[in-house]
Amino acid sequence: MPPSPPDDRKAVMRRINLQADAIRRKLDPKVLERAKVVAEGGEIYDREAAQKVVGEFLKGKTRKDGGLFQQELMVRLRGVKH
Repeated sequence: MPPSPPDDRKAVMRRINLQADAIRRKLDPKVLERAKVVAEGGEIYDREAAQKVVGEFLKGKTRKDGGLFQQELMVRLRGVKH
């Protein structure tokens, strides 16, 4: 395929950028931010997911204290900055 003239290439790139902008506007800002962090090689800390996993673990059969350990852990973790 022969190279396209610079004007054609600019027009195509402009159209692609407009389409990408339209897609970005439809995305949830949280999803877009997470994608950006991952693309930059960072890790995402999903507080809600982590809390759910820990809660499920603490409610498991391994705990026989009626939830006291879970409550104590939650109190202590509230003071920790992430």
